[in-house]
Amino acid sequence: MRLETNAKALLDLASKFFERHQHGTTGPPRFLWRIVCESDPRVQTLDVHLSAFSDTGLRYVNIGQRGFLAIDTERREACGFLADPFVDDTREIKNSRPLDILFCVTAPTLGLTALSGGCVGLEDRGVLVFGIPNSGKTTACYLASQLGMEFHADQTVFLDMEGDSLHAWGDLFPAVFRPEALEFLPELRQSTHRSTRGELSFFYLDKAPLQAGRALPVTPICSFFLERVMTGEPQLTEIRQEDAVSRLRSFLLFRDDAKFDTQVTAALNALASRPIYNLQYGTDPKTASIIIEKMLR
Repeated sequence: MRLETNAKALLDLASKFFERHQHGTTGPPRFLWRIVCESDPRVQTLDVHLSAFSDTGLRYVNIGQRGFLAIDTERREACGFLADPFVDDTREIKNSRPLDILFCVTAPTLGLTALSGGCVGLEDRGVLVFGIPNSGKTTACYLASQLGMEFHADQTVFLDMEGDSLHAWGDLFPAVFRPEALEFLPELRQSTHRSTRGELSFFYLDKAPLQAGRALPVTPICSFFLERVMTGEPQLTEIRQEDAVSRLRSFLLFRDDAKFDTQVTAALNALASRPIYNLQYGTDPKTASIIIEKMLR
C-alpha cells in the first residue's frame, strides 16, 4: 500500500494501523491511497450513518457530515477527504476510523476475499468462526485466546489463495463486544472503552496484547458456525461441502464485481473442503471456546 496525504496525523494513524504487517520484503505498491485532511468548522458531529454505493470498478462511501472515500478498483487508486476529528488522538474516533472501511473495500483487488467472521490460531494453524450477530463469536474467540490461542480476528477474516494453498489473515481492527458480553467477562470493564452510535453501544478491545508482534497468516484446519440455543447439550454437526459453500457466501463482507467471482469461488471452495461444523450451544460462549481450543490442540 502507498499512502499520500497532507496530514502527519493520518500518516501516523496509518503506520499504527499496518504496524504488525510492516515486515518482509518491499516492492512496488499494489494500491494507492490519496487522502486530504483539513479542519472544517461545519463538522459538528461524527455520529452520522454511513452511506455508500458501488458500480463496476467504482466504490463510494460518505464519511461523516462532509467526508468521502472514492475507490477505483480498475486503476487501483483511492482518494478521499476527511475532517480533522477523524484522525485526531481521541480513543473514541480511532475505533470508527475510515482506514478500516478503505482497507476492506481495497482487499478484493489485493487478492483477498473478506468474510464477516472471527479467527483464532495456534502457531500456523487456525480455526475460523462464523455466526449471526449476538451468536457469541467475539466472546468465544476472546475466551479461546485466554486458553493460549492467538486472537486474529472477530469482525473480518481475509482468505488468501496462493496457488492451491489457502491461508487466512486476521483483521486490523479492535475487537467489538456487545454490552451483554461484559456479564460473562467483567474484567473487560477495565480493558475496553465504550463507544456509542445513536442508541447502540459497544465496547472496544485492543487485540494487540493477544497477538504476536508480527501479523502472519494461518492455515485453516476447520470452521464453525455458532448458533445459540436456550436448552439442551451442545450439538456439533458436520456440514456437507456444498452446503458449507452456500452458507459461507452469506458471510461475504459485500457483493463485489463479477471479475472477482473466480477468486471468491476458489477461496470459498478451498475453505469448504476442510471440516466445517454447526455448533449449537447454550448461553455461555465458554462452551464454544473449549471446543475450538480442542480442535487446535
